[in-house]
Amino acid sequence: MEQILLETMLRHVENKEVTGDSQHGFTKGKSCLTNLVAFCNGVTAWVDNGRAKDVIYQDLSKEFDTIPHNILVSKLERHGFDRWTTRWIRRWLNGHTRRVVVKSSMSKWRLVISGVPQVSILGAVLFSIFVSNMDSGIECTLNKFANNAKLCGEVNMLEGKDGIHRGT
Repeated sequence: MEQILLETMLRHVENKEVTGDSQHGFTKGKSCLTNLVAFCNGVTAWVDNGRAKDVIYQDLSKEFDTIPHNILVSKLERHGFDRWTTRWIRRWLNGHTRRVVVKSSMSKWRLVISGVPQVSILGAVLFSIFVSNMDSGIECTLNKFANNAKLCGEVNMLEGKDGIHRGT
């Protein structure tokens, strides 16, 4: 069932341009290679024009565990996913419990209200949808690949440095 839903979701993401140009990986026609080419082309253009560029690398892999289910489902609805899909995703995410074990001590079982399983078939596309608006309102260039991001900005002046830091 997850595989069927994944194919439907990927078609919707592509047709509705949900993830935008900055997302590479988990996106049809975009890969690690296209991410690197886009990044290198941007850096090369800035260097050719005599401009300095700063890059901030972000590892977002832990973010998979912190995505609030209610916000993710709201984003799916905002992006026009049908009611059946959003209801199925909500049910798929809800109802899981976890506990922590340290040596011989165990916590009580707790309901999981956030996180998307990274190893699941749907995890990657759900994560991409969740971070799809990450580059809204920032003053620098963002390149995303899977669960990593590069923020790039011109830093010839103090304003450039401040701009890239506001983008984080």
